[in-house]
Amino acid sequence: MAKPTLSNQIKTEATLLKYAENVFKKSTENASLFPEATALLAELGVVLELFRDGITEANYRDKRQVVIKNQYGSRLKQALYHLSLHVELVANGDANLILAAGFIPSKAKVSGSYYGLSPKPNGLVVQLAVQGLLIAEMAVKSWKGARFYQFEYRAVGTVPWTTVISPKSKITIKDLEHLKEYEFRVTYLGPDPTPVYSDVVRCYIV
Repeated sequence: MAKPTLSNQIKTEATLLKYAENVFKKSTENASLFPEATALLAELGVVLELFRDGITEANYRDKRQVVIKNQYGSRLKQALYHLSLHVELVANGDANLILAAGFIPSKAKVSGSYYGLSPKPNGLVVQLAVQGLLIAEMAVKSWKGARFYQFEYRAVGTVPWTTVISPKSKITIKDLEHLKEYEFRVTYLGPDPTPVYSDVVRCYIV
């Protein structure tokens, strides 16, 4: 059954922007096919504009603007992901409807479909790349049903988590604070968007 694809289409910021722009354009043009996606489409449009502006601002190499741009990129991936779930439900395997929403349909498969909650990720590993660079590498065992991997981290004692969404099962976190202890966790993003988090891993940045 064909489904909207995401991971293979947004490997770089340029392809993410282009893909999101096409989805927003096509979904807007064919809004009558997805009447219950109004709020999802509106959110996509807002975040798309923020991400586009963020890329421009980050070109001046201001570290804060780069962080903001990356946060908008994660929000854009989430908006695409949630819209893709709705399109998948409405299309019910019809590649024509998936294309009408601007997504690229996957090739039909007889088996290997995934439904329900994603499994709890096991084996989350956090390593310091090189001492003194304030960089941490996060990696988790891959899952075939994952469309994305949602990595999260925060300094111990703070409330909000910083989210990074990646099509790969490993990422690099930069610009962490020296001698601070951080918490790290990850969840698969599969057919059901409900997060099922891994155990939290703690690590000092040195």
